[in-house]
Amino acid sequence: MGPMRSGRFVILAGLLVAAMIVTACTATRARRGAPEESGFLGDYSNLQKNPNNAAALVYVRPGVQWARYNTIQLDSAGLYLADRDGKLSPEDQERLAGMLYNTLSDELDKYFVLASGPGPNTIRLRVALTQVQGAKVAARVVTTVIPQLRTLSTVGGLATDTAGTVGTATGEMEALDSLTGERLAAAVDDRAGTKALFAGRAYTKWGDVQAAVTYWSTRMAWQLARQGVRLKPGASMPEEPKESRSL
Repeated sequence: MGPMRSGRFVILAGLLVAAMIVTACTATRARRGAPEESGFLGDYSNLQKNPNNAAALVYVRPGVQWARYNTIQLDSAGLYLADRDGKLSPEDQERLAGMLYNTLSDELDKYFVLASGPGPNTIRLRVALTQVQGAKVAARVVTTVIPQLRTLSTVGGLATDTAGTVGTATGEMEALDSLTGERLAAAVDDRAGTKALFAGRAYTKWGDVQAAVTYWSTRMAWQLARQGVRLKPGASMPEEPKESRSL
């Protein structure tokens, strides 16, 4: 290869890598089957699949006058993990709890007035990650780039709908009247990474979990606004995140 051709190759390769970085995204998908009950919500008896809601299990109290609520109190979102997830380091636990709270808080703050405590016309949100699995980054890089190995990477996940290299997360949410404690809505959802080629944050251990948290946060903001919770002055209606949307 001559010097000129070699130089063109380097330039083209650089442009390709730059394009991949610019357009890279992390996508997640809903997992098949009903997620396990962690105990965080206490009562799961009324939760069921709802074709009008993307979450795995949903409950919305009939007759709620959502339009009277104009403030949201976000509890300190955190982890409520089973024993199998007890091997998380203190650093990872702090990182995941902060990821959930900060992402949700930042998204809700775009559209609603946030309160630090209970009050009239205030919704209290309780949210937790109840299952997390980090992506196996090194293996994922190999199996994403070499199609022949993708089958091997998913064999262990066929029964549970979880590819061995991707990250997964289960989240539970409950909306309450902050003064009466009446449950207004609740949901449980279960998501996994997609192993998308060059999937940005997917090459970090917790990239898929962050993508799931981002999806839930944007969907929660949209769902609250859709139900009729009043937006803060100057805020526009949030867009609905699609199931196939990359985050």
